[in-house]
Amino acid sequence: MDIFLLRHGETVWNLERRVQGRKDSPLTPLGLEQARRYGRRLQAVLQPVDGYRLVASPLGRALHTATIVAETLGRATHEIATDDRLMEMAWGRWDGMTAAEIEAQDPELWQARIDDRWTRPPPDGGETQQDILDRATAWLASIEAQARLVVVAHGALGRAIRCAYERLPPATMLDLDQPQDAFFRLRGGVITRIDV
Repeated sequence: MDIFLLRHGETVWNLERRVQGRKDSPLTPLGLEQARRYGRRLQAVLQPVDGYRLVASPLGRALHTATIVAETLGRATHEIATDDRLMEMAWGRWDGMTAAEIEAQDPELWQARIDDRWTRPPPDGGETQQDILDRATAWLASIEAQARLVVVAHGALGRAIRCAYERLPPATMLDLDQPQDAFFRLRGGVITRIDV
């Protein structure tokens, strides 16, 4: 298995520090450039470029990033497969809100979530950290041993995939970074960071 794991480029809501979850906001000019940089850097390390399948979260910010990466690699955008299991962690009714807005609307629920991210989901369909770690673990287990993939997903889910891949203690997942100026190669049980 050889997986290049990318986070989508910067979005407007990233700048506003909003929880995106299953909602979406457009890529910023920097986010568009980050996607092009991903593609250029991948061009230098993928051998051969057409030997890798492109897979993305179906959420707009990830799919837009994947489209730019594909175009930069000279690949047809219709070759991008989507997988719902790669979607970002769901924040329920808090999707699209800032921490201050969430705290003002649901102070007790917000504090309970801060105190226990592993078993307390956000209200109305949100996921816990354990939920996304379980989803990432199941997704990895479904990947065939000979797979060669370029995957465009999200920050929290990317951390969960890396945690599951290296079989790290779950508590360390929250300490992993979520860069938009680098991506990761998962191969041979080792994760390598590749800056762009």
